[in-house]
Amino acid sequence: MKSSMPSEREFLQKIKHLIHSISGAKLGFDDDASDIPMKDGQHVVINVDTFVRKTDWLPEMTAAQAGRKTAVMTISDVVAKGATPRAAMLSLCVPKDYPEEDAEEIVRGFSQYCLKNSLSFIGGDFGIADDVVLTGVGIGFAPSGGVITRDGAKPDDILAVTGEFGLTTVAFEHLLGGKELEGQLKYDALAAVLNPHIHHDFVNALAREGAVHASMDSSDGLGITLHTMAKQSGVAFVLDNLPIPTEVMRFARNNHVMEFKFVMQGGEEFILVLSIPEEKWTTASDLAKEQKVPLYRIGYVTMGEGVRYETKEGYIDIPESGYDNVKGWD
Repeated sequence: MKSSMPSEREFLQKIKHLIHSISGAKLGFDDDASDIPMKDGQHVVINVDTFVRKTDWLPEMTAAQAGRKTAVMTISDVVAKGATPRAAMLSLCVPKDYPEEDAEEIVRGFSQYCLKNSLSFIGGDFGIADDVVLTGVGIGFAPSGGVITRDGAKPDDILAVTGEFGLTTVAFEHLLGGKELEGQLKYDALAAVLNPHIHHDFVNALAREGAVHASMDSSDGLGITLHTMAKQSGVAFVLDNLPIPTEVMRFARNNHVMEFKFVMQGGEEFILVLSIPEEKWTTASDLAKEQKVPLYRIGYVTMGEGVRYETKEGYIDIPESGYDNVKGWD
């Protein structure tokens, strides 16, 4: 049965008038995270994210990995805004007959991620529901000038990402579509969806050096992320380099799928998409090396609108499509 709900992004626009922004806040209503200005010039940056068993729990995923992934989902948008994450909370709802040991494993996975990344897991809520539902709350801090929005991209900026794309799509093809994988590709693809990794301090470090104008995580897919940033910044994005691992490109071609789709229409990747001032590219690259963050230049910002891929034969329009929580893949 098809959902009667509009897409997630359409629904957010319908309820936008019900949201009341705090005076002095830097982040907009649909900026993934929200912020509260404090008297000392600091901003509290807060994000909430939800993981539901029916739609998000993948085959082969353990209870601890579900808890860990919820923590990653929750913290990813906090760090993408330039904040230093400090604390997290978890609301866990399970059916009445859900095994107690599995519920404990979920909480353990969430807690261990926090512990390993110097975050305080300070509590939450527990309840009963028809399905397993995890909702995380992430809390971080950033100075007023260090809160990075998604709408600050400027012409001549360099577009960059903190990783290559397509591994999660390969994993979905394997886990949900039955495609056979082996060797390093199988290991890398499963790691991407079962144990995703994010970089906690990179945007914060870039902000301190004035080396980032806009930032957003790519959990809804690179295509949607690029369109969102370009549209809200009032500029056009031009890509001239596809950030795709060789092994993913080979898998796509062997399965008669355009590698372009694997890069642009994936999801759950949590890779940062950044608009970096051209004159600060060397600074950004040095910080990436220092923090061991993979940083790939994928294109540039220009006047105009839309997102295009530049090839030797001309330009290809990149569609605004990816994963939607309500409609699924589009």
